[in-house]
Amino acid sequence: MAAKKTEDDLTIRIRNLRKEIREKVENELLKQCNEAQKEGKYPWEGMWLSPQDIEKIQEKMKKRDRIVFVEIIAFFLLMILFSRGLYMFLTLLLPR
Repeated sequence: MAAKKTEDDLTIRIRNLRKEIREKVENELLKQCNEAQKEGKYPWEGMWLSPQDIEKIQEKMKKRDRIVFVEIIAFFLLMILFSRGLYMFLTLLLPR
């Protein structure tokens, strides 16, 4: 019974420590958030950036998205041409 009481005391101490640490971390994050907002910065993908920086990054991402889209279309066209060429090659080699 004494061992169970010490486990309960230990559990209570651990819970209290977790609560204290959680509160410290939360207060620190709120402090950082308030300081960044006073500077006119906003959270964007884990960083504090100004609106101008966010716009620049979004423009770069738009360009990258367009390039990826064109690459996907080119890949499908290439696959269509390859399969058509392979079909034509096999129809010449294989008798009917």
